[in-house]
Amino acid sequence: MNRIQQFSLISSLVVAMLASPAYAQWKLDNNASNLNFISVKKANIAEVHQFQKLSGEVSDAGNIHLVIDLSSVETQIPIRNERVKTMLFEIAQFPVAEFDGQVDLSKVSALKVGDYLDMAVNGKLAMHGKTQDAKATLRMVRLKHDRLQVVTKSPIIINADQYDLAAGIDKLREIAGLSEISLAVPVNFTLVFQH
Repeated sequence: MNRIQQFSLISSLVVAMLASPAYAQWKLDNNASNLNFISVKKANIAEVHQFQKLSGEVSDAGNIHLVIDLSSVETQIPIRNERVKTMLFEIAQFPVAEFDGQVDLSKVSALKVGDYLDMAVNGKLAMHGKTQDAKATLRMVRLKHDRLQVVTKSPIIINADQYDLAAGIDKLREIAGLSEISLAVPVNFTLVFQH
């Protein structure tokens, strides 16, 4: 075996090791993913907002880590975007929200393309300096052998009081001249992960 062949063999081994399951993980595809929340004002006026920058991964051990860039909030009204960032989320001090949880990845890995599985997931949501238990029922859909879609089967209700966000909502209500903004916020998402 000459030196070129030896180098080629070593390179192949290194690539194989790096591509092995021990190093593989599911990475979130931000462009194919969506996370939205609904605000309700004056008791019956609902509006849908979203975050445009998400990142995250699911390790081969099933550990979930999701990061929401709160500065990427989009409410369709520029001045409201800025108010939500500064008055509600206070992004200078609390720029992101993070979710950490666990899934049984062996069950997900067993899915064939086109199959789905509903799974209860428990974890922790950290936002605005507070960390609270969070749970959801999620539907995992195998889109391709290396592509997985994760969808909320029903909305996750976030209570602003639990994250010290009630005062920020009150500021938004006052500056907009509203009688009421609900503290209970339904959240839905469709996340796509690439292996």
